Amino acid sequence: MLIYLIDDHKMFAEAMKTVIAECIPHSRSEVFTSADDALKALCTSSPDLIILDLEMNSINGLMLLDILAQSGKQLPVLVCSGNLTESNKQRVMSAGANGFLSKAQGSGEIREAITNILEGNPYPANADSYRQESEQAVLSNRQRVILTLMQSGMANADIADTLFLSTNTIKTHIRLMYNTLDVNSRIECLNKARELGLLDSL
Repeated sequence: MLIYLIDDHKMFAEAMKTVIAECIPHSRSEVFTSADDALKALCTSSPDLIILDLEMNSINGLMLLDILAQSGKQLPVLVCSGNLTESNKQRVMSAGANGFLSKAQGSGEIREAITNILEGNPYPANADSYRQESEQAVLSNRQRVILTLMQSGMANADIADTLFLSTNTIKTHIRLMYNTLDVNSRIECLNKARELGLLDSL
């Protein structure tokens, strides 16, 4: 069983790796301190589970959940964060996570969470109650993912590689966004998106 641990706090990720090795026999964990590195690894391998932090540099946890959804990769994701507000619980579940876990919880809860999600169940049991239908229809889901990657400073070619799409497809989506938002440049596009609340922030 392969588990990806994606957390930019390497000390915590390594400690979590040790706990998982003790709790989940026959598992193997790989640590990634950035979502970018994890996305590159996902081009050649498919883990059985992703354990994901929310607050990271460049691509944060919510962005990565959107990217995974748009890339068509159906991978179970457990969000493990020290900032699990009620709002963040709703956001991660609505973005496609299978459950959430506080970084303050112990090894017993970690084992229970991993076991439940691998069996196809949410964690905690009421996690699905936090899912909400998106009310934002100004841009498509894919366009919102591209928008968040633009915000992180990625060039079109890098966005294309991240989403497993062609550069021309990315350019087409960006042109459509410009038309929808009535803007003419990246800076104008990002500023308008912020005004409309289209960009996720933690």
